[in-house]
Amino acid sequence: MPQFYMFKCSTCNTRIKGPKVQLDKLKTFKIGTLFVGGNRPPGVACSNLVHTGVTYTGNQDLLETLYELSQDPAITSPTGGDNVAGYIDGTEFKFYKSTNLARPAVVNAILGKAKSNHATVYTNHADALWIKHYPKMKVKLMNQLKPNEGDGAVGVTLAFQSVKKWPRQIAALALKAPLPDGGLYAAAAGLSKDLDLPPGSRKKGLARALRYYMLATYSLVDISSAEGYEGLKNYVGTLLVSDQGQILAAGINTGSFRHAEVNMLLSYFRNNLTATKVPENSVIFSTLTPCKGCTGFLSVTKSSNCVIYFGQEDTGKDGKVGKKISTQLSEKTKAPLGRSKEKLPGEIDTDDTEDTEGTGVVALGTASEIHKVQVDKGLTNCMGTGSIATQIGKATHAKEVLRSASEALIQKMLRTRAASDAESEVKLAVLTHIGQWLGTSRSVE
Repeated sequence: MPQFYMFKCSTCNTRIKGPKVQLDKLKTFKIGTLFVGGNRPPGVACSNLVHTGVTYTGNQDLLETLYELSQDPAITSPTGGDNVAGYIDGTEFKFYKSTNLARPAVVNAILGKAKSNHATVYTNHADALWIKHYPKMKVKLMNQLKPNEGDGAVGVTLAFQSVKKWPRQIAALALKAPLPDGGLYAAAAGLSKDLDLPPGSRKKGLARALRYYMLATYSLVDISSAEGYEGLKNYVGTLLVSDQGQILAAGINTGSFRHAEVNMLLSYFRNNLTATKVPENSVIFSTLTPCKGCTGFLSVTKSSNCVIYFGQEDTGKDGKVGKKISTQLSEKTKAPLGRSKEKLPGEIDTDDTEDTEGTGVVALGTASEIHKVQVDKGLTNCMGTGSIATQIGKATHAKEVLRSASEALIQKMLRTRAASDAESEVKLAVLTHIGQWLGTSRSVE
């Protein structure tokens, strides 16, 4: 390992680094030797030019500044998905490595840093900077370091961190895809309220399935709340679904940068180590418009053929960013409807009773009445001004609106369905898959 000759100013005792040398080429200076004026070793001088004398203190292990370390070509010119991230902890720069931007080292650095350590996290790859858009995230590019000021001037040794921390993830029973012949992506990409979908057709079944998956995403949040999933913060959920209808990954918001979309993506890529993008022809469902940070991570990791639908619109500035890569499902088809025995915000009146998904009040042959709730509208009506995401778990009736999505799915699953045509075959297969997946979902490390 190369070393520096170490000196100090004989006047002010400032520590001074001399020329860097190899261990096998060390020169022998007697410790305590004083060098004055032109007799000083090349490049060895106090920053105060009036102080002309330096004293040799001995050879020490290499202690480079963070700026000097950041000039390594592997850091300044990363190839492929290589990326590093780290932070100063005392005299160490603790850093993590990754070869895949879908599993960025900056996540490990943020989670590995002690809460009492308020140091900035530095990364060498701009595609990992999506994370800086979350509150209280002190993340910068290494190329912003300067040689003689701030963190760039701090002398550190490198400390590689091999143990990586990740956010908790949602796991469930591994299930076969309900739609072996695919088609969900095409249905999502071509969805429109103007489509002519003949009753009994597979196309109509697929269009209906999209609403089922959105209901399932709302239901995931409801289950997370009811079961007390560890870390649940803002009440937002996300599902990644394949073209064949298989739920591939899921996420709920667990605070800080760990938004539902981030947790879903990290979960998928942790379990699919060779993947750098979500699968082609996949569909992502989120209960809320993706925020700026989530939009950034989705943009880095989504495939060229991927449709993103959200339920409730975030009308703030973050929502405007998210709408650049996603679309509200209710703009393209009938809005997913929940069921409740109580009147809730978002209840709407219509005569449409197809598949018992009409809205308004539907008699069940008892004294009870079932109220139909447009879930996205109901959640919006619960909100005040400001950040939408932070209000969902606190707003009056919001939890009940989310529960209505679960009740609607349960009702659909309990109905006796004869697979008499292509539409009913699709609906039966998708509802069975959703029910089994939700029924076995859990929060794990």
